[in-house]
Amino acid sequence: MHGTVLGGGMRFHGLFVGIDRYEAEFVRLRYARRDATVLGALFGDNLDGNATLLLDGDATKEKFVAGMKGLAAASTDEDLVVVAFSGHGVRGGALAMYDTLPDRLAETSLSLDDFATLAREIPARALLLVLDCCFSGHATDKVLHVPPNDAISRNGSVSATRRLDELHRDGFVVIAASGRDQEAFEEPSFRHGVLSNYLIQGLLGKAADEDGRIHLLELALYVLKNVSSHSRRLGEKTQDPIILSQTSNIYLNSFSTGPLYKATADASRPCPVTAELSSLAAYQIPPSVVEVWQDRIERLNKLQVDAINEGGLLEGMNVLVSAPTSTGKTMVGELAALRAVTEGRKAVFLLPTRALVNEQYEEFRRRYVPLGLRVIRVTGELRYQQRDLLTSQFELAVLTYEKFIGLLPKRPDLLGAGALVIDEIQSLTLPDRGPLLETLLTWLRMREGSGGSPQIVGLSAVLGKPEELARWLRATLVTSTHRDVPLLEGVVGPDGIFRYQDQRGNESSEQVLEPDNTAELATDDRLVTRLVSKLVAEGQQVIVFRTTRGGARSLARGLARVLGLPAAETALEALSDGDDGRTTEQLRACLKGGVAFHIADLATEERRVVEQYFRGPESEVRVLVATTTLAQGVNLPADSVVIDGLEHPPPNNRPYSVSEYKNMAGRAGRTGQVNRGRAVILVRGSADADQKSRQYVQARPEDVRSALSEPRTDVRTVLLAALAEPAALADRRSGPDIERFLAATFAAHQSRMSGSTLPFSSAEVRRMVGELVTAGFLKGVPGAPGELPSALALTELGGLAVRSGLCVHSVGAVAQVLAAVPADQINRATLICAAQLTSELDDPRFRQLGDKPYREQSRLAAQLAERHVAESVLSKLLSAPYRSGIGIGHARRSLACLMWTEGVRLANIERAISHQSTKTRREAVGPIQAAVQRAADVITTVVEIACFVHATADLGDLPDTLPTQLELGIDTGLIPVAWRTEVPIRRSFYLSLARAGLTSPEAILAASPGLLLDCLGGDSERGRVMREAAAAAQDEATSDGLGDSRSLSDD
Repeated sequence: MHGTVLGGGMRFHGLFVGIDRYEAEFVRLRYARRDATVLGALFGDNLDGNATLLLDGDATKEKFVAGMKGLAAASTDEDLVVVAFSGHGVRGGALAMYDTLPDRLAETSLSLDDFATLAREIPARALLLVLDCCFSGHATDKVLHVPPNDAISRNGSVSATRRLDELHRDGFVVIAASGRDQEAFEEPSFRHGVLSNYLIQGLLGKAADEDGRIHLLELALYVLKNVSSHSRRLGEKTQDPIILSQTSNIYLNSFSTGPLYKATADASRPCPVTAELSSLAAYQIPPSVVEVWQDRIERLNKLQVDAINEGGLLEGMNVLVSAPTSTGKTMVGELAALRAVTEGRKAVFLLPTRALVNEQYEEFRRRYVPLGLRVIRVTGELRYQQRDLLTSQFELAVLTYEKFIGLLPKRPDLLGAGALVIDEIQSLTLPDRGPLLETLLTWLRMREGSGGSPQIVGLSAVLGKPEELARWLRATLVTSTHRDVPLLEGVVGPDGIFRYQDQRGNESSEQVLEPDNTAELATDDRLVTRLVSKLVAEGQQVIVFRTTRGGARSLARGLARVLGLPAAETALEALSDGDDGRTTEQLRACLKGGVAFHIADLATEERRVVEQYFRGPESEVRVLVATTTLAQGVNLPADSVVIDGLEHPPPNNRPYSVSEYKNMAGRAGRTGQVNRGRAVILVRGSADADQKSRQYVQARPEDVRSALSEPRTDVRTVLLAALAEPAALADRRSGPDIERFLAATFAAHQSRMSGSTLPFSSAEVRRMVGELVTAGFLKGVPGAPGELPSALALTELGGLAVRSGLCVHSVGAVAQVLAAVPADQINRATLICAAQLTSELDDPRFRQLGDKPYREQSRLAAQLAERHVAESVLSKLLSAPYRSGIGIGHARRSLACLMWTEGVRLANIERAISHQSTKTRREAVGPIQAAVQRAADVITTVVEIACFVHATADLGDLPDTLPTQLELGIDTGLIPVAWRTEVPIRRSFYLSLARAGLTSPEAILAASPGLLLDCLGGDSERGRVMREAAAAAQDEATSDGLGDSRSLSDD
């Protein structure tokens, strides 16, 4: 075939537009910039002429129209002109430019009518128009999702396809990504829009004839064929491009890659990895790191390979992983973290609980410290590591969400980490942690484009509709339902039949127990005891989930008596001595029968011992009875899981969600230990079996939903966060903008995607802002009626609230009660009692009423008064009607915390706060150590509030010492030593030191080696740690006093 070949003496003119990030809060695209950049480079490398590249903020409507008019002015009827647009389309037929506004689409977008008019003005031998966007009404990658009434162009009666058809003209070739009712996709494995990818491949020779020439029409047909077959091959929704052409004899020479292309990301992309760890060398992962991984996992699994090849994990792209327990999700985070470290940047792992932080830190320390990496965690008991974090003396840091977020307003540079791995990111849906985590992620989303933003890697259990969260995070979604150990989920009732389904949904049944002719209930211990006995007799390790801590303790004691298992001697030896409470004594009794329980009443160290000694394949602990906190907070698998109860305890009484059930069930099946795991729900009979099977076994997890959308969420805290964005954002914003921040939240995103009303109306925002101004959290200049105040800014109290993570109500309550206290009465006891007024510390378990509640409350109040609690604070603590139990709960928690800081043994604290009228041995009325720990988490904020309301008060060293004293329950003189220990030292050893009179660094250094060893359980390594910490504390006290320590708090 003969025709005209372009590229010889003819000129080329091009306009290449790619928009990932829009000025308005539209869903961000991932590869539109890359589409335009690579196409522009290829044309520039292979044809003489010039091209204009408009990316993101440069791609305004004004600049795009000017670019089109520039093409018309510069080109002749002998030239090739290329216009390529990759970005969002608007339903009905329009191009969304960078400055397109959702409430003014008609005037701020570029309709296809106007685009066609501009194109017709361009003289050219050949005009290639490429539109990699979508005009359908689907919630797809490349179409704006705005309310239907707003999504119209200037001629809403004419379809996008018809408008494109009107561009027919001799020499025109139009390639549009999809038809009117189809979607346009971005493909992570290509790192391009699907249409742009095949256009690039076609230009590089895939569409060339045997002579190396590319007919423009054949190029268009190549794109059409491959885009259509791609979506069908992957089983996705159909994407059939629109091809319009009035040319038949114009060719291009096949393109080659030149210097412009070689400067793009496409040219530097490594080859795909395989399951072999050696293939990671292409991403510059050091051999020493690969060797560590080789010893642990031998090969990458499919989830990890997909995260790298499909998700761009090792290319710095955001990735969201949604997969069951024990599928290698943490390794995905480690891959990203070590890539960042290899590039000389920091990596931060965030987890929801302190238990998970401790677990992850210990694992990372074992793996990476021998390689010379500095691995840190930040908790109240390890203050020197907080200093390492703030001075960037680390490569890999592990923190809780709250700790990290609390540090950000003053240290925004922490957001400059190379990788931010957020484990258990499904916590976004929880009412307690969700709003705070969503605040962090919203900060990160608004930071994008300002430079130095971290790669976000979200790790989650299986979610319902995770695509929506991935789209909001601007992340590639990587999912898997595969488990190395298959899981059977089902129910067992008194008839002993296990009715189950496998992972493919196949249903079956098996007689696992002899039928019981008695009126046996799932809530009775008979059924659970028979089933656990059977499983243990088969050599299995079992976790039993119960709804209450009392039920868990009771069942564990019963199983320890009847199972006849050998004692778990190693676990018993590992438990600390010298500070046992009633719960610890019960744990010891259970361990003597090879059984343990895991509940909030246990100390952190006790839970760690239980977890450690249950994990081993040859563990002497064969049964673990736990509440749901285990499933939420620790990665602890078993051979089989038995779920005895699916309803939250009072006052909630709500059924477990499917996600909560799946999280428990997912613990079944230890890799390398059993061929299959079993998760068993205990039921009352056939009707209950059918109901539980439908509601849980056969159900899919609930769709992920923002906690900010819940009516009970106090959005005022989020409003404060809108004005506390890290300082690095200031360059991108023209002053504080609450409405913009709220529009960037996941809650607002979900509302836009569903077409529903935004969760934060202007009137509601104005009301809440008014409340915050009145309460002293915000300041600003009053605006006109119906408008927000101008120049809004956080007050000192408002900034404190954001840093603390406490709700507005709690901060306000503490500030109000402390303001009524004379400055000279602000002491340790008053501050600890004021902390109990925060809603975050409320715990109904401490509200139990005895026979004489008024007398009990009076007794507790007298003990608090003896400790010099300010009268106004004590009055507020006890202000609720005494029969509600609220006042007694406040008083019990306050007294427990105070006695803890005084070094009183746990058993004595239990007796002191229990019902005094009880004749028999008293049970603990609440998880004392959990209450103390929660108080330790908020006490720093309470101290800061005290300093705010009493600026001239002299608190001495309380701001520094009280948080640690409450955390550890030790003598004040030992706090500087505790700050500097390499590893946490148990409270019982500190109490032994105090009993021996060793209550200061000087006393420890002066003590005889024998005495020190006696106090520390005879452990010479522990003695070394203690002496070195005491020496460091003494040296620092000698040179600087407490100044350096205090500066840590100030930071």
